[in-house]
Amino acid sequence: MARDGSEGKTVDYLPLYAQDEAGYDNLCHLVSKAHLERPLELEPHVQMDDLSGHTDGLIALTGAGEGALTRLLAEGQTPAADELCSRLESLFPGRLYVELARHGDPVCERAEEPLIDLAYERALPLVATNPANFGEPHMHKAHDAMLCIAGSTYVDDDERKRTNPQAYVKSASMMEELFEDLPEAIANTIVIAQRCAYAPPYRDPILPSLAGDLEGEA
Repeated sequence: MARDGSEGKTVDYLPLYAQDEAGYDNLCHLVSKAHLERPLELEPHVQMDDLSGHTDGLIALTGAGEGALTRLLAEGQTPAADELCSRLESLFPGRLYVELARHGDPVCERAEEPLIDLAYERALPLVATNPANFGEPHMHKAHDAMLCIAGSTYVDDDERKRTNPQAYVKSASMMEELFEDLPEAIANTIVIAQRCAYAPPYRDPILPSLAGDLEGEA
């Protein structure tokens, strides 16, 4: 999701999960729009306004350290965070979760207390996450090297993008220990899984015609 007025140059993340067929159709619409209706040199994204009318059946998380709400609170921009939260609540009534991650990210650390306060003030549910880029701890170096390849840079470059060593898939017991002071945030991971237990129906692939003979190719 691009920040308003940024023309897609900076993207804040807003995780969306389909809980029914309407949500799946809306998610497909937004994904298609993100890829097809933007300049090719920019990262796929949609604007906040693009969400209007396309959020039914979708559960939203605020996005941990890569989400706009966390970023704004970490920067001390409380009025802007309140405004954004109100907008998200109107787009996802009863389907918005305030996301918390404890993986050493300074943005998440600065924003955690204000996020919890905001969630309690607005009666919004908390959810604990651990955004993962690789499966197990020992895969960190390999993933870090792959980031170098993707960025055409070197491992010893101080200015390059780096991967978080804590960004691996943590077990349930690890997460319970990490969030032992906020058991409701752990419990809500199960609630979300139950709410989005939807499988889309099988559909024949929609492919472009290679020779212009749609009837013959069918």
